[in-house]
Amino acid sequence: MTIEQINDIKTVEFFKVLSHEIRVNIISLLHENIEMSYTEILHTLNLEEGNLNFHLRKMKGFVELTEKKNYKLSDYGKIAHSMLQGVDARLWKDAKEIIKTDDIRMFSVQILMRRTVAALIDFTLFVFFGVVLFLVLNHGIKFDVYAFLVVIYLQLTLQFAYASFVVMEAYNGQTIGKYLMRIRVVKTNGDKITILESAIRNIGKVFLLPLDILIGVFFYRKKGYIKFMDYYTQTTVERVI
Repeated sequence: MTIEQINDIKTVEFFKVLSHEIRVNIISLLHENIEMSYTEILHTLNLEEGNLNFHLRKMKGFVELTEKKNYKLSDYGKIAHSMLQGVDARLWKDAKEIIKTDDIRMFSVQILMRRTVAALIDFTLFVFFGVVLFLVLNHGIKFDVYAFLVVIYLQLTLQFAYASFVVMEAYNGQTIGKYLMRIRVVKTNGDKITILESAIRNIGKVFLLPLDILIGVFFYRKKGYIKFMDYYTQTTVERVI
């Protein structure tokens, strides 16, 4: 939906759609989960099919179907969620930034800072405390044996961190760090990422980070990417409003 189409919609019609609790709950669910199947919405809200079908028809323009036939918020639906959350007078300015008029993603310093802090939080949780614990528990071991154990332990820690990041981002687009920084990973078209896409992009984050960023910044920054794996999987990081 374009900005021109949004301007043509009467305010009273907009609020008619949002005047029912079930529709508000559907918008909140789709915002939290990025996308959901018809059955998931039905069971989560404990509705009858006829009732859900009625409200989905009323919400035409607020929700849309993905290629997997799941429901997700349209750009207009995202604006509606922002309004329901009580966004201040700058809402429509922010809304225009949410709406994607083309496929180019502009480089965002603010998002970069949030991603950097989120990554530091994630690696601190998984690596730093694990290493400190290892040092404390293994005091007194011979140096050669100790060095070997440290290498093995670090490898296991990184593999555990990698598996955790993959599962968490495939579930709702957020690791612990991203959750705290209020950002999440989605496809560039707004869809939820798959487990395979999560696995691919986190290879760069955990094992090849310097190379991943170097290639991304030098070759794909003008397209809106700072990591090659983001470009390869067609994923992006957005703020959670």
